[in-house]
Order: sequence, then C-alpha cells, then structure tokens
Amino acid sequence: MNSPAPPRVYLWTWVALMALLASTFASAHFRLGALNAIINLAISAAKTVLVALFFMHLRRAGALIVVFAIAALFGLALLFGLSGTDYLTRHAIPAAWESPATY
Repeated sequence: MNSPAPPRVYLWTWVALMALLASTFASAHFRLGALNAIINLAISAAKTVLVALFFMHLRRAGALIVVFAIAALFGLALLFGLSGTDYLTRHAIPAAWESPATY
C-alpha cells in the first residue's frame, strides 16, 4: 500500500482549490458573454483534476484503478452526451389554448 502524502501536499492542494474558487467567484462578476461559461468550465475542470489526483490518490494509484476512473468519466460523458442529444432534438409543440368554458 502506498504511504500517504505529506500534509503540505494537501495544504497546497487546498490553497489551489481556494484560489480557483475565488477565480470562479470573480469571473462570475464580469460580463464576458459566452466566454464566462468557457472560463468557468475550465476552472471546474482544473478543480476536478486536483481533487482526482490528490484527494482521490489517482496520482499514486495502480493502472487498473486509473483505467476504471477514466472509464467512469467516459460513461458520465456518454450519459451527458446522449441526454443532451435527446434534449436538443426534441421539438416542443405547445398545446392549443382554449378559453375556459363558462357555465
């Protein structure tokens, strides 16, 4: 079994996550149009990588664990992709409106 990382690794990872959190908060206050979504997705991807590498110990994990982590991400991407495709290809046809009957 791998020995745990020294506490300074977790401290610096936490500092990096807090800096990314502050940058997410700051970017939400600027009106950049579609660039806001791209920036925030990049920041969230960086946070995900930090958590996976250091807190989930994928940096030191065996090859089989890394393969299963990548397969889980692929499965999640597949679910999001198929759900998005289903959502984008639906055509919403509103029901015909009729005035309520008065008695």
